[in-house]
Amino acid sequence: MVSKSLYQRLIENRPFKLSAEEVNYQPSDSVKCSECMHFYTREIDKYHTCEIYRPEEDASVDPEGVCDFFSEDGIEFPLLDPET
Repeated sequence: MVSKSLYQRLIENRPFKLSAEEVNYQPSDSVKCSECMHFYTREIDKYHTCEIYRPEEDASVDPEGVCDFFSEDGIEFPLLDPET
């Protein structure tokens, strides 16, 4: 049975995410967050989230933007500088 204490344990261990500055999040005319494997849409209200990046104040992620961790398969990161 699910309890409130189980819920609280789950929430307190919520993983951190990176900021827009840390991931170089920006508008894009080419590839989009919505094409990335890290991007998810909550069906009930179309709220967009990402495994890597969290906008300020937990805002929905703009699916038209992109960050350096863009990847369609989690193996290739075409926007990430291989030297960093």
